[in-house]
Amino acid sequence: MRTSTRLVTIAALLALLAGCGGSHPDAAITTEIQSKLFSSAQVKSATLDVSTNTGVVTLSGEVPSDAARYETYKLATETPGVTKVNDQMTVALARPVIAPAPAAAPEPAPAPVRSPARPRTPQRAIAAAAQPQPAPRELPAPPPAPAPVPVAVAEAPAPPPFVVPTPPPPPETRTVQIPAGTVLRTQMLDTVDSAVNKVGETFRASLAAPIVVRNEVIVPAGADLYLRLVDASSAGRIAGRSGLTLQLASLEFQGQSYDLYGSDYKQTGASEGKRTAATVGGAAAVGAIIGGIIGGGKGAAIGAGTGAGAGTVASAATKAQQVQIPAETKLDFTLDQPVTVTYSPEKNRSAR
Repeated sequence: MRTSTRLVTIAALLALLAGCGGSHPDAAITTEIQSKLFSSAQVKSATLDVSTNTGVVTLSGEVPSDAARYETYKLATETPGVTKVNDQMTVALARPVIAPAPAAAPEPAPAPVRSPARPRTPQRAIAAAAQPQPAPRELPAPPPAPAPVPVAVAEAPAPPPFVVPTPPPPPETRTVQIPAGTVLRTQMLDTVDSAVNKVGETFRASLAAPIVVRNEVIVPAGADLYLRLVDASSAGRIAGRSGLTLQLASLEFQGQSYDLYGSDYKQTGASEGKRTAATVGGAAAVGAIIGGIIGGGKGAAIGAGTGAGAGTVASAATKAQQVQIPAETKLDFTLDQPVTVTYSPEKNRSAR
């Protein structure tokens, strides 16, 4: 009767949890453990109480055997969300089997009462009295009852303790110095323009080739680099040229940032001086010819001045050539100072 009552209670709890949709994780853990215990043939007949508090499960009650106790502990430990199991269960002690005592032997029935005999003659009575009478027969005493023999129950081995697995050791790290004079082959990720960008801005790049020290790859290709713009000049209207100067800034590798010091990369545009002079002189010659045709010598002088002014205006209206380093451009830099790098060879192998 008690087992059926527990079954109805467990079924009601399962239906309540299914209807509510979401509940406290401790209640869900308790319900799942109770469901597992009910489904186990070894444990379903046990009288157990299950409670959960922030992932810590407490098992109490009585189980029929050590095997059932171990099965209950195992089912609770394997339930998702359980962090610890407190075992407060007890095993029912086996009761010794006592053999029934043998029935006592029945007491002898009393001798029947005889009616008095007829009086004999004195001679017969004397002869009968002289004969010896047989001794009464004694019944043997019953044997003592055997002592009860206790029945020994084999004990199951105690459940193994719950051991938290040891985390793996951290990966091996090495410290290597990249010497001065090492050439860093880089590839631009951003575009640099002399007409747009200013001195002090930084730009993204990456290693186009790995850094190798003593035949071992220290920094693989693809590592992040940052370049700094240290000079940017835009050509003027009349004369001059555009120019860009980039410099190594830093290396980002395996979660660490390393400052870099090395050679500069410079790129300049074509000079506009000769082109401006040619434009002004050509315009002046054309103006002199036209002025001579119109008004002789004086007209030629006026035409030359007018042509020169027109040439100057045309040159000023012409925009000078600007310098641009587009993305994916490959640039080479040489380290001026050594760089000490700490890295994990295992991470380098997994990054390939």
